[in-house]
Amino acid sequence: MSGPESDNISSNLCNVEYNVDMEVFSGRSSPTWTVDTRSPVYDRLSRLLGRARPTRMLETLGYRGFEVEVRDPLGQRRYMTVGAGSSPALELLLLNSSPQPLEGAVRQTVMDSIRRTNTPIEPVSLELGYFNDLDDAPVCVLPTFDPMLWNRHPTVRLNNCYNYATQRQTNTFAQPGRATGLKYTKPVDASDVIFATIRDGFMPVPYFHWGTCVIALTVWPGVDYHYYRLDNNMLWSHKTGKNYVRNTDNSGQLISDPRTADRGQYVVFAGYFLNHPLAIVD
Repeated sequence: MSGPESDNISSNLCNVEYNVDMEVFSGRSSPTWTVDTRSPVYDRLSRLLGRARPTRMLETLGYRGFEVEVRDPLGQRRYMTVGAGSSPALELLLLNSSPQPLEGAVRQTVMDSIRRTNTPIEPVSLELGYFNDLDDAPVCVLPTFDPMLWNRHPTVRLNNCYNYATQRQTNTFAQPGRATGLKYTKPVDASDVIFATIRDGFMPVPYFHWGTCVIALTVWPGVDYHYYRLDNNMLWSHKTGKNYVRNTDNSGQLISDPRTADRGQYVVFAGYFLNHPLAIVD
């Protein structure tokens, strides 16, 4: 690492850029990317980096952490190290800030490291501009299970599971990735749908906490995908295609966790995603 290392990087500068280096490889060049004001995670990343202090990078093989170069409009550079396991919320946000999909095995390695810390992840708000007065952290607003908002005609026929889970009535039978110009391909593969969901602005998390605005993705291998959402009654609900919204699984049981629900042919549980106010769906 070259250049000065700051004890506390200020996020008050306008239009700063974050050059992210994920330290994970030994022989190959590690993944790098730039996060600027166009990124849906830019504001939140700025807040977290502004409160963070540098932590030591691991010296082992495998995932070691992130190095962030902060460049202001005057060309001045500052550096921040985020060691593996030191700040799970910041590590997760840096992981999800990549504008291009990362290799599946690499992403899984970082997710496993974050999961081992077993530290709650800061929830994200669905209400733009609504923040907690104590620490300026986004506050999650979970949806109410209200089927009539979706079961009316023609809404029920024009919106699918992706619309419902993300709380966006586009009346376009939304498809993962279509809003951002690169839809998933067929046959349906879990990693492909995951990347499409991320491109639309939804951030994957290794687990969910009660009170967190989160959706879940499942896949019928080679055939189809399906999303669920967590409601404010701490149960999950979903919408199958053009059909009515419901809060029960294929066996008629309330859904306390989609991982253990009867999902029929959708046998692959592909993960949880945080809903995000700047995510787009079409």
